[in-house]
Amino acid sequence: MVRKALKTVFLSAAILLMACVSGCTMYMAAAFKYPRAEGADDGGSQAVNPAGVSSSAAEVTLAWDPPPSAIASYKLFFRIHDTAGWYSLVEGVAADPAPEYTVQHSALGSGIFDFGVVAVNAESAESSMHVSLQTTAEPETGWYLVWGD
Repeated sequence: MVRKALKTVFLSAAILLMACVSGCTMYMAAAFKYPRAEGADDGGSQAVNPAGVSSSAAEVTLAWDPPPSAIASYKLFFRIHDTAGWYSLVEGVAADPAPEYTVQHSALGSGIFDFGVVAVNAESAESSMHVSLQTTAEPETGWYLVWGD
């Protein structure tokens, strides 16, 4: 399953790269999956062997499933892989049935990054952070981004 997901990511990136030889930006979705059914996994532990997803694109689009409860917005965070400190990437990402946010390479630069998302409800209460390294992220091993020039 993991191999198939990674193959899909890399094949999609290769196809887009070949189609964009003239220098257009690349679209890559990196998903966070929220459990939907009651009694489902609560967000899971961090993966033991997360997958490194490499890109040299000008932008990467993060996409995630909305939580089952009503929310007003999202906050996105990033950190350098294998460090403890999280940094705010953006606040106020609109609630949407298919939420996503495109990160520009120029905003972070090259490096190895983890990403996290927090849901905010109408009363400004925040969910716990769901991170790309968790086993409920796609690929199912969790993932981190290796962003090169």
